Amino acid sequence: MRIWVDCTAAAHPVVLRPVIGTLRERGHEVAITARGYGQTEGILDRFGFEYESFGAHAGASTAAKARALGSRSTELARWARPQRFDLAIAHGSVDVAAVGTLLRIPQAQMQDYEYAGLQRKLAWRAASRVIVPDAIPIERLQAAGASVAKLVRYPGLKEDYYLSDFEPDPPVLAEIGLDRLGVLPALKGRA
Repeated sequence: MRIWVDCTAAAHPVVLRPVIGTLRERGHEVAITARGYGQTEGILDRFGFEYESFGAHAGASTAAKARALGSRSTELARWARPQRFDLAIAHGSVDVAAVGTLLRIPQAQMQDYEYAGLQRKLAWRAASRVIVPDAIPIERLQAAGASVAKLVRYPGLKEDYYLSDFEPDPPVLAEIGLDRLGVLPALKGRA
């Protein structure tokens, strides 16, 4: 299968990393797109993922967000059309919802927060499957616009699976200027 994964915020590469890895291990071709926002591209770089970047965050204005959605979705549609994807995966990407619907690409939208507004409703409406933690009550998901027929619920929280293979990398502390003996014990006492 040819699969498109869209990362529009810094958490998305972290959450989608094990999904991308599993899909590739199973022989699927995975293309990744990103949006210039926060550390999204930097995290993709750190993971060693190749990606193409389209658009940037538009700020808080609803009008600016709408213009950015139109602009980025247009660019993505031009990019995605010749690729003939079999599936698009995202963590709440409205761009995937717009482009996937336009190009008739089945979509899986992951989410872990049921209180967001219009963005969630648009993404969930367009998705073939909505993947959420089973900790979120069905009633909240329905109130947020998720169709029960589309829901795929998994046990635990997203952190359970994206941190399942976590191995601390000691040189990172020095790389970011933290003293392990000074900072970590202080944090441990607060937990």
